[in-house]
Amino acid sequence: MKTFKKAAMLIVLAIAGAISFNCSSDSNSSASTNFYLKCKVNGTWVEFADPMVINSLAKSITGNNADNGKVVTLFTPLNVATGTFTITDEPSNVNSYAGSFSDFNEEVYTDNETGTMVITEVNANVIKGTFSFTGDDGNGGTITVTEGSFRAENIE
Repeated sequence: MKTFKKAAMLIVLAIAGAISFNCSSDSNSSASTNFYLKCKVNGTWVEFADPMVINSLAKSITGNNADNGKVVTLFTPLNVATGTFTITDEPSNVNSYAGSFSDFNEEVYTDNETGTMVITEVNANVIKGTFSFTGDDGNGGTITVTEGSFRAENIE
């Protein structure tokens, strides 16, 4: 099952990289969109500008960095509302809140096992909140994601 998850995350990372590369802005403006996803992973900051948002059966918010191989993905129901939600390990439940961390350079992948997501703002343009979760790294260790925050484009 872990092999399938790693393969699926590699595919998502490849697609995200291709989309990011092919959809660069034509603008010469230095103005930022102010969209981000950042957190501490086992005490070390990882930050991503302009996380990708995809609506399918659920909403996914993904920060990825092809240079260092790190990926953080958050999952919410499509009709997300403000509030505090328990992050659970129910990947087939499209109404659940979830998170994952991958480091493809270190061959580490974790689905959350426990955690919390707080959605503080949702409107037609933005989804914003905080998160933390922990999970098994697949190698006998634990990944702890803390002090997470995000502000992403809300695709409806």
